Amino acid sequence: MYKKELKRVRPEEVGLSSRNLLAMLRELEACGTEMHGLMVVRHGKVAVEGWWEPYTSSTAHICHSMGKSYVATAVGLACTQGLLNVEDKIVDLLAEEIRQYHVNVNENLEQLTVEHVLMMANGMSIHPASGEYLLKNYLTSIFDHAPGTRFFYNTTGSCLLGAIVMKMTEKTVREYLTEEIFDKIGLESDQLEWLTFRGNHVHAAPGVASSTENNLRLGMLYLQNGSWEGEQLISEEWIRKATTRRIRTDVINKESHLDDGAGYGYQLWICPEEETFKFAGGHGQDVVMSRKNDLVISLNQAANDGASRAENEIISRYLLAPELPDSPLPSDEEGFRELDEYIHSLKIKDRRKESVPDNIDLWNGIYRVAEGSFHINTELRPMDDSNVYTDFYDHEDVDVKEISIYHKGEFLELVFDDGTYRARIEAYLDGSLRPVYTKGAIPIYTQTVSAAWAEENVLTVETKFLQTCFWTRLTFHREKDSVAVQIQKERLHEDDPWISGQVRLKKLLPESVEY
Repeated sequence: MYKKELKRVRPEEVGLSSRNLLAMLRELEACGTEMHGLMVVRHGKVAVEGWWEPYTSSTAHICHSMGKSYVATAVGLACTQGLLNVEDKIVDLLAEEIRQYHVNVNENLEQLTVEHVLMMANGMSIHPASGEYLLKNYLTSIFDHAPGTRFFYNTTGSCLLGAIVMKMTEKTVREYLTEEIFDKIGLESDQLEWLTFRGNHVHAAPGVASSTENNLRLGMLYLQNGSWEGEQLISEEWIRKATTRRIRTDVINKESHLDDGAGYGYQLWICPEEETFKFAGGHGQDVVMSRKNDLVISLNQAANDGASRAENEIISRYLLAPELPDSPLPSDEEGFRELDEYIHSLKIKDRRKESVPDNIDLWNGIYRVAEGSFHINTELRPMDDSNVYTDFYDHEDVDVKEISIYHKGEFLELVFDDGTYRARIEAYLDGSLRPVYTKGAIPIYTQTVSAAWAEENVLTVETKFLQTCFWTRLTFHREKDSVAVQIQKERLHEDDPWISGQVRLKKLLPESVEY
């Protein structure tokens, strides 16, 4: 793949103030979100970019529902190439599957088109399951509203679009986009992970993990009306439709922090600011595009709903709502120096550091789960709900059976064994966050972990996969002959995100046995 680097300039060269950008970054860090990465392009040039250590420019960060916009891009490409039309009826495109699953086609399903699915107006009141049987699950759902009349967020419908593209092109969505779009706009495949459903190999709409710049480049393609370096990759007409309001969201979605009721296009949100729209994923994975100010903002972060609202307001106040000057600003050496120094100091705060107890080696040993249960990838599985990630597993979903803990100098080594995988992590005792390669069930991510003692017999291990937004906190309470473990896990779309569980461990002998 040939990748032409984006031109980097000082903010003032493209009409942005270094001092204002510095103020914006400081407000973002103070508003409650945990920032991971940010890039701003204006007039096609990178004016500011930064990543909060241990995140880097090459981190493939989970995108959550921003992945819907990746799938929609494949639909736009297929429409441009004449393989699809937004007016195509689902019953025609999936006639074979309708016969196979003995679907009772009612009037609403009969009228459903690709455009209705793109704009989240599927005509359903209940969200169907996705996964291996997503086509059957979708087609056999109840279509109780006329399509196009009611906004109802529907991830399975987004995955359905990917299945349709796969059927029409005889390629996976990733293969199709890589050949026709990604390679041409310089989107780097080695910084893009995309989960497929077990059994049908459909690339899941929320299954994308990609770098901040990859997402930025996709946003630039949309801002440039589907054109890249003089080549029209997606039709300008399709992009125009995709980025203007196709349906109101305020009737059903009155308190949306994504659009303030401005509406929804084709698998993207319309923003309240003039000529502005965004790809949006949970916990603030956003690409915001402003035609008025000719800029694209790409963000990765971990924010609850309250922090997402605050982040949106800050970005709007500095970059979207004002009419920014098109001409360069006077040079500001001091302002740029302060901004540059600040960007080079960006770092997620280290975790709490406590003194290491004298009896630390008493923790050494192998522990068997005696009561309760939890999954080896606690960040990736809810403890109070079904495990949606089994849709991507190639093996039976099982719980942790044994945990080993060993003190090894500057870190604790913990091994979580579920009988299929052994996930080994290093929890550093100085509060620092250091990336550690960890092989888990699915996907394979880099973990960062720290360990600390609140008191002699209470050990807290905080862990997260860098590619996700979620922290998990494991608190080990060592008792006479067992260890009680409280598990706290973050979840999506909650101001109070923690869900909790508890297991009890029994120590096995001899203590000298190690993995």
